[in-house]
Amino acid sequence: MKLIRLTGILGMLVLAACDADIEPIDQQLRTPDTWNPAEWAAYAEGLRAYKAGDHYVTYACFDNAPERIESEKNCLRSLPDSLDAVILRNPLSDFDREDIPELHKRSTKVLATAECSDPATALQRLDATLQEIASSDLDGVVIRYSGAVTAEASAIEPTVAQRLGTLTGKMLVFEGNASFIAAENRELYDLYLLDATSASDIFTVENAMDYLTGYYGIEAGRVLPLVSLTGTLADERGASQPAPTKVSETVQSHRLAGMAFEGVSSDYYSLTGNYSRLRAAIDLLNPAHQ
Repeated sequence: MKLIRLTGILGMLVLAACDADIEPIDQQLRTPDTWNPAEWAAYAEGLRAYKAGDHYVTYACFDNAPERIESEKNCLRSLPDSLDAVILRNPLSDFDREDIPELHKRSTKVLATAECSDPATALQRLDATLQEIASSDLDGVVIRYSGAVTAEASAIEPTVAQRLGTLTGKMLVFEGNASFIAAENRELYDLYLLDATSASDIFTVENAMDYLTGYYGIEAGRVLPLVSLTGTLADERGASQPAPTKVSETVQSHRLAGMAFEGVSSDYYSLTGNYSRLRAAIDLLNPAHQ
């Protein structure tokens, strides 16, 4: 009887609470540097020295600004500290802006993407991206051009190069069909993303790399293969291998710049999910970093 009465009282309290206004909770994110500032300062300096030193760089392409934040998998602050840079695939959200200072504390660069594949809208998209870089203290831009290079595309390329030339101290990356870039502007870009996400075997990846370095004259040290964290590639014997593992061998044997990873934010926090895969991929290229 007491249990029944207690259950009834609790139910009445719950119903009464439903009629009351919900008061906002003032939640404050406690970042690692607030726990022990001295230890964090030493750790941050170690990260800065590591990323400034000689190593294979690692970039993550991040599907930022979802309709709603489901968990830390949607938050930039939860990326591994040893990541060199994150490429934002969408315009910034307020949540992204809150996280950018946290990434900068770890010497992680944040790059915006300017989708320039449609010549009719390319310059407007580029201008919007450059404004975002200036207003949100981003570290650079990825110029993305896919598909065939039309006469309209060739006509706007000098303007794209001119506007990029006004940036000072920013990382410039190109992704897509390198025919878009005029020969005299190829040195403008620090890195070239080589999309290997749709390749079925390692020969396809290496042929594309040879074409980029041989035909276009891009130095191997500026080539950054882009792979899917969960993708697979057939090796020299036709056996299926994890794409990051197999491409890391090509990166090291050809002394490429490093590797970039697509699809980071999906399946992020399961024990065998993409956070663990990303950490493992970084360790493949830089096994001695602390």
